[in-house]
Amino acid sequence: MDLAELDGKLFTLWLTDEADESVVYSGIARLKVTGLFLEQDQQPPFEIRSEWYERIRTVTSEAVRKILRGADYFLHLLVGKLPDESGSEVFEKTGLKWPD
Repeated sequence: MDLAELDGKLFTLWLTDEADESVVYSGIARLKVTGLFLEQDQQPPFEIRSEWYERIRTVTSEAVRKILRGADYFLHLLVGKLPDESGSEVFEKTGLKWPD
């Protein structure tokens, strides 16, 4: 996928946990010198890591577009809880919060 075509488009990051619960974060995709970012209101930009680029998909269904908050493109990632005994220094802070 040509990343330049994502710049300025509605983009959703779709996260699903091990219990098959999902949350979506939507905003605008911005291509910068340092890579691709999801920009959201009132939040710091979220970096879309280069190893995820091949997983970015175009929204082709209007039903899915509604679920993904009007997005033109999305990235679906599986996430899990941090082990209690792990030190947080080995994980990258994203600034994203799972809703209660």
